[in-house]
Amino acid sequence: MTGSAKTPNRRRTALVIVDMQNDFVSSAGAMARFGFDVSDVQAIVAALGRLLDAARQAGVPVFHTRMVNDARRNAPSWTAFWGDPAVTLPGTWGAEFIPSLTTLPTEIVVDKYGYGAFTGTSLETALRALGVDTVAVAGTGPNICSGDTMHQAFALGFHVIAISDCLACFSRLGRDHSAKMKEVGLYVIENHYGRVMESADILRAWTEAT
Repeated sequence: MTGSAKTPNRRRTALVIVDMQNDFVSSAGAMARFGFDVSDVQAIVAALGRLLDAARQAGVPVFHTRMVNDARRNAPSWTAFWGDPAVTLPGTWGAEFIPSLTTLPTEIVVDKYGYGAFTGTSLETALRALGVDTVAVAGTGPNICSGDTMHQAFALGFHVIAISDCLACFSRLGRDHSAKMKEVGLYVIENHYGRVMESADILRAWTEAT
């Protein structure tokens, strides 16, 4: 048994792109240096770029989340688990968005200090100010950061859409494990939180919506 979510009308939908930063995507980034295979994240960049362009053309609000590791702002539990910050440090190249997914001045960047994008941020307020009731989520970690963001969105009353071909995981155990984690993350969304769609389907819905 799976749940369902409302058809994503572009007038009440926001695209939320999660943590497409150099440290999580680039082969020269921190996660790759620490032994994580980031190939699957790199593989979604082209599709995500097309989705971003289409959202802009359709007038869909775009939000970019940015993971920031700062011991002064991360929760004590985060610091106790991860230790001294070593990834996406404030003001570093690793914390910047990858060049092909740079933001526009009209788009909101949400700095977050944990996995999900709603905890300790103004994301909910900004979405409601725009009349948004549906979040379409893409980017890194459908099992972690994107996943947590979608779980939090659902708890706050937003309709949730996971854009399957624009979501990817990274793993120290290689691409097969990354794919398995993505599969599990999307299974959890589809069976408990919202809807899983491919980018072509959501673009079609945005085009047809009034």
